[in-house]
Amino acid sequence: MDFYGTFEHTIDGKGRLVMPSMFRSAFEGGGVAAMVEDYAALFTTDEWGRYRRKLEDSGQFTRDDLQWIFSLTSTFTPDAQNRISLPTKLRDHVGLGKDVTLIGSVRFVAVFPRQEWARREAAVAAQAATGPSIADKFRSLEFL
Repeated sequence: MDFYGTFEHTIDGKGRLVMPSMFRSAFEGGGVAAMVEDYAALFTTDEWGRYRRKLEDSGQFTRDDLQWIFSLTSTFTPDAQNRISLPTKLRDHVGLGKDVTLIGSVRFVAVFPRQEWARREAAVAAQAATGPSIADKFRSLEFL
């Protein structure tokens, strides 16, 4: 399944996040919550396996780096209300508070603090003033 869209949700006091209805079928059997760059990500179990192997095979990370990344990672299974638990260490490391934005990132779901996602959206919009806009980049594609 490919993941698309933007969804504003909240994390409750127990660290639980309600899965957007559009993504529920992909995660009904469970998934993996992990750190990607400076944000959290939700992977299907199969996609996490592919991603993990790429991390391990990249040569960019030491064994200690990988152990630290994996220490922030956990599996999840949605409960009857379609909530998943995000580990405290992962939430703290990437700055997730109550208000979050979930972004479909094709192969996984990115989870950002809401203010951080708003900042990133504004940066993309401002880029048009100093360089090619997203529309300009689309226009340069020959296959469209």
